[in-house]
Amino acid sequence: MIIFPKRSNKRFSKSHNVSGLTLIEVLVTVVITSIGLMGLLSLQMQALKATQDAGNHSHATWILNDLSSRIRANKGASLSYVSAAAVNCPVNPTTVTPATVCSNYATGSARVSSAECTGAELAAWDLFEVACGLPRDNININGNPIDALPSNPGSPWGPTLTVTCATAGCTNGDPLRLTLTWRNKVDATEATDASEATRLAPDNLSQASRVVYP
Repeated sequence: MIIFPKRSNKRFSKSHNVSGLTLIEVLVTVVITSIGLMGLLSLQMQALKATQDAGNHSHATWILNDLSSRIRANKGASLSYVSAAAVNCPVNPTTVTPATVCSNYATGSARVSSAECTGAELAAWDLFEVACGLPRDNININGNPIDALPSNPGSPWGPTLTVTCATAGCTNGDPLRLTLTWRNKVDATEATDASEATRLAPDNLSQASRVVYP
């Protein structure tokens, strides 16, 4: 008599470990990674804003130093720098060039010679040159004027510079207060494609002030 061994069913009962990720796990991973990347992007934009603001403050300091030196050099007509209106540069600075040119410069195609200026004429020219830079054939190349700073709300052509008496009833040789105001880049919109309305919104104003003793 032939006895056949019993067939084992182990291959049907053996458990198999299945490894891998489900679709839900993948989606959760993508969401968490995206949140982290957005945080890094925000941090990068804030770092860019801080770098640009630091540069603007340095530029403002340079401007105030420049104008202070000009006022000291023209001490006898220092009162001519005082104006009730803010000094700024219009959209096209070539349309408001002072009638009397008080420094030699080149426009790019011609050389302009300086006239013999009075103290008052020199003051008017100094304020124009600080605000707009020297006139050029290309109005986008104006040296290093205040117009390089971010625009002041309501003044899309640039920030504002005011020169006032530090004490009431000042005369030539008395202290003057220089105040430069511009908009801070609080949200780094200048580094994005934000609309003009967003960029000109009154976010936050920065101001640098200095008293000059001619």
